[in-house]
Amino acid sequence: MKVRKVWNIEPQKMLDTIIKIDRENGLSAPDYGASFYVGKSLKYIREVYEQYLGLDYLSDNDLIENEYYRLEIA
Repeated sequence: MKVRKVWNIEPQKMLDTIIKIDRENGLSAPDYGASFYVGKSLKYIREVYEQYLGLDYLSDNDLIENEYYRLEIA
């Protein structure tokens, strides 16, 4: 058995956050309104979420401490 890091954010929470940020930035349909995300993959939603929150600039330790990832024994 070993320890691994596992993504800890629910897909619906990611989507809700993305749509909220889009609205706050004045983005709306058809470009980036809520309907823009219909049919998008979970991978795409996660990439946008990570980009919007600047997660690619955080270290693994920061991502774990801020609960974006959790540690599991597998």
